[in-house]
Amino acid sequence: MMPSETDSPWFTPHTPIRTANAEDTAQAGSGAHGPGQPDEPARLPDPAYADGPTYPDGAAHPDGAAYPDAPEQPDAPEHPGAAEYRQDTAYPDGPAYPEEQTHPVDTEYPEEEAHPDGPAYRDEPAHPGDGPAPADPRFHPSDGPPVELAPYTIPAVPATGWDPASSPRRRWIGRALLFAVLAVQAALSLRLLGAAHPDEAIAMIVGRQELNHLFDGTPMTTDLVERIPGAPWLYPPLAGAAANASGIFGARVVSLVLALVTTVLAYSLTRRLFNERVAICGAAAYAVVQSTVVVGFYAAPDALAIALVAVTAWIVVRTARAPVALVLLAAPVAALAVAAEYAAVVALPAVLALAVLSASARKGRGPAALRALLLAVGTVGLLLPFGLLDDVAAWSPTQGHEARSAGSVLLSAAQWSGLFTLLACAGAAAYVRRERMYESPEDDEITATRLRRAALSITLCGTALLIPVLYACLGTSGVMFRHLGFGMLFAAPLAGVGITRLVGAHFRNPQLGILAWVVLLALGLEQASLRYQDGPDSGRLLSVLRLHAQPHGGRYLTEVEGLPEYYLGSVSKPDQWFSARRGTEYQDRAGVVHRGDDGTVTAVRDGWFNLVVLDSTAPSAMNRALADALGAGGHYRLIAQFSSPTGDSGTYKVFLRY
Repeated sequence: MMPSETDSPWFTPHTPIRTANAEDTAQAGSGAHGPGQPDEPARLPDPAYADGPTYPDGAAHPDGAAYPDAPEQPDAPEHPGAAEYRQDTAYPDGPAYPEEQTHPVDTEYPEEEAHPDGPAYRDEPAHPGDGPAPADPRFHPSDGPPVELAPYTIPAVPATGWDPASSPRRRWIGRALLFAVLAVQAALSLRLLGAAHPDEAIAMIVGRQELNHLFDGTPMTTDLVERIPGAPWLYPPLAGAAANASGIFGARVVSLVLALVTTVLAYSLTRRLFNERVAICGAAAYAVVQSTVVVGFYAAPDALAIALVAVTAWIVVRTARAPVALVLLAAPVAALAVAAEYAAVVALPAVLALAVLSASARKGRGPAALRALLLAVGTVGLLLPFGLLDDVAAWSPTQGHEARSAGSVLLSAAQWSGLFTLLACAGAAAYVRRERMYESPEDDEITATRLRRAALSITLCGTALLIPVLYACLGTSGVMFRHLGFGMLFAAPLAGVGITRLVGAHFRNPQLGILAWVVLLALGLEQASLRYQDGPDSGRLLSVLRLHAQPHGGRYLTEVEGLPEYYLGSVSKPDQWFSARRGTEYQDRAGVVHRGDDGTVTAVRDGWFNLVVLDSTAPSAMNRALADALGAGGHYRLIAQFSSPTGDSGTYKVFLRY
């Protein structure tokens, strides 16, 4: 059964219902619920009834005329739900609102601001049945007039979503990648386990005696001090202390820490010269080349010297915007680098050039040249009091190493650092041609002229090319594989540029950069392994020498310097071992004193040594002279001979006097 109209809560017995016509509808839509508010079809009282609905006192007739007084009607029975509806519902045309909340149509607006639904609401009459508008709960009379909030401003939208400038996010990503590079570098170096090399043994022996002389006053008894390619009071004590604590492994760990610090400084230096992407590519390339891997686990002064050169270059670039005098902070570090290893002097011209180029764009040529002058004077002034300039002038990398042709030296340099240098030169050419890859349309500013870019490229690549040429002119390659690290340190930024240009803008060809790095990794891995394997079997040599060495009365001549003194310290003394590479002072039976190589040959011919050890990697002229003396004297016999495990390097021969 369908509900009838009498079931509605609006129905009362004395109010007949009729349907509104067009005129009524127009009247009802004139804003009974406010201007612009939708009205339902009105239920109007029938005009036939004179006793229409009564209105509250003061209420106006909808048509503007007062209603005539109607006779009182008897109270009609009220619908059961009508009273409850009147109490709970503010008006039948909308939902009920709490007392403290204003109905949306009752909100007051300032006089100059229009109501969102139509004309100003201030001039309209209140809705029938509504009481006074409640106060706005957001404001209190004691707070004063409400404050009008400023409109929201949309920030400027950049042309691209990628910003080429440095940012904290990019720096943290670069540091995370750098940590991964350091882990790879450490893993490559730590796999190079083996017995100490002669240069390592020399450093540890001299270091131990230097510490004993410093703390106990014990006199130096070894003649290996002259074999240290630097000041004997700088790196050898550090290696000796580490060897006393953990042996050869401890001394090598010191070099590993210094090599990792150098890689970090190379990254920071490149980031300041270029950006984070170039920095991580340059550091990744530098960390896997043979020189870095070997020096990183080699107990020799090279790691310390390269690290100090890196600190010097970093200070020079870091203080480019600071006052000119602050460049003097790099002078003590540069002096220490030269003192640690005399070969570090080849890197000082590049450091002085960086002092000029890093500041010329901001300070001008005059102040930039003054920075280089102050750095040079400060470094020389610190080296003079210790007499180190004379030692640097007297030092030569050919000492104790066999001579080679210039072509073979350059070929070895190409094998050890050729690909890295090629990437650096390609990066230099690309950098001179175009400063950046212009990945952003907003990144069109040129900050360095082509002349300055060319000068910077020559400075960074020049050292990497200078060292092989220098060794080719000297005719030796004995320690060139370690000294190449000075040039690779400066070439690392441009090698990073070369890799990034291979990859292209927005990582267009990442496979090319990955390929270049993997080839560098494979070459460094193989060459570093061969560097440790390619040599005579020192373990078996030491086992033979241990059988024949005596702590008293014996004299032993060896071309393998350092190893017997370091490993046979329990069965012999350092002063019992004589180096055939530096010569010997010997007085024959007739009282004639022979010195140098002549003294060594004469002593062997006379049978003065109990034991003679020859190394085929020693200078060939000395080897031939000793071999002739051994045969002519008739005092020695060959008891052992050891070759390289790979069969392509030197040979040890042990002769015992009978």
